[in-house]
Amino acid sequence: MNHGVDPAGSRRTERKLRVARRIILGSMLFILLILVGMPLTELRLGTDKVTLWRTVLAEAVAVPLGVALMAMFRDRMDGRRDPRPWLYWGSIAMAAVAAAALQVPVSSMFFLGAWWAVGVFVASRRRGAAVSALLLALPWALIPFSPLDIQFIPFLLAWVFSIGWALLLSAGSLASLWLWDVTNDAVKGQRARAQLAVTEERLRFARDMHDLLGHSLSALAVKAELASRLVDRAPARAAAEMEEVHELARKALQQVRTAVSGYREVDLAEEVASVGAVLAANGTAVSVTGLEGLSLPPDRESLAAWVVREGVTNVLRHSDATACEIAFTRAKDTAMGRALVVEVSNDGARDGGERGTSSGSGLAGLSERVSLGGGSLSAVRTKGGGFLLRAVLPL
Repeated sequence: MNHGVDPAGSRRTERKLRVARRIILGSMLFILLILVGMPLTELRLGTDKVTLWRTVLAEAVAVPLGVALMAMFRDRMDGRRDPRPWLYWGSIAMAAVAAAALQVPVSSMFFLGAWWAVGVFVASRRRGAAVSALLLALPWALIPFSPLDIQFIPFLLAWVFSIGWALLLSAGSLASLWLWDVTNDAVKGQRARAQLAVTEERLRFARDMHDLLGHSLSALAVKAELASRLVDRAPARAAAEMEEVHELARKALQQVRTAVSGYREVDLAEEVASVGAVLAANGTAVSVTGLEGLSLPPDRESLAAWVVREGVTNVLRHSDATACEIAFTRAKDTAMGRALVVEVSNDGARDGGERGTSSGSGLAGLSERVSLGGGSLSAVRTKGGGFLLRAVLPL
């Protein structure tokens, strides 16, 4: 189980995103070519009434206008919904000047339509609607500036045709922006999921380190203390206890390695036998019920083993118990349907020790682990100064 971030995959994603951005910006160069080429086309196809200085003026304005339009489109791709005012209104002013300098009405209409096909998407809808109304009326206002004789019906038909042409161009711009937004959002979502996976893995690792080392170190402390007490009175038994300390240390190291690799399954029968031996060495009598013949799915068995481990760790740390009971019971007609109830109880909890799931990171981590498995955990004091840890695990 690897929840880390793949650096190579991240680099590939970033590279694809850059390529997609360049392709979209490159497709917008078509609009730039229309703006720059319209005055030159008018000069070539115009009549004797077309004057050179007006064409030069329109061309001189069209070039910076195209650059400004591309800059606003790039800002919009970067997530800027409100364009820089001087750039936006400056581009509108340049579009109006260029349209007035153009002498063929159809050229002015197509020129304004090319600007609108991009400019309408770089600002808010309200501003875009106002500017659209302005651009629709502008060709009619420019009629006095044309050196040609204007006929109403042909002019109206050209005006309607230029609107359809602008809508066609705008569909391409809108599709490009929509595809970019979808792609960018998908990449951001992938980054967020990767970051969440890293965070979850860190929490998993911290929880496992506490659960594994907390129990193992408590068991080692009990065994080492017993060996120190026996070293003078019963050297042979002390040596045996130290051998068990060595074996416990070896198992703890193995458990840490499995936790690091991500495989956290714990064998229930082995765990019960292990904690039973530790409790017995601590002078605590252990009784186990319901384990014989118990068959569970691997994930439920591992979860039950974690409950037993944490329960016994708390007995070692926070009690002076003389007896500990570990019980496994199948329950029916519960809110979870079929469930396994795991109980770890002792008869000698210390004052200020186990008070519930909020006391200490051990029970808090176990509660989180059980909740992730769909179960519930409770930890309460019992009559006579005892303590009961109870987990209900859905089957």
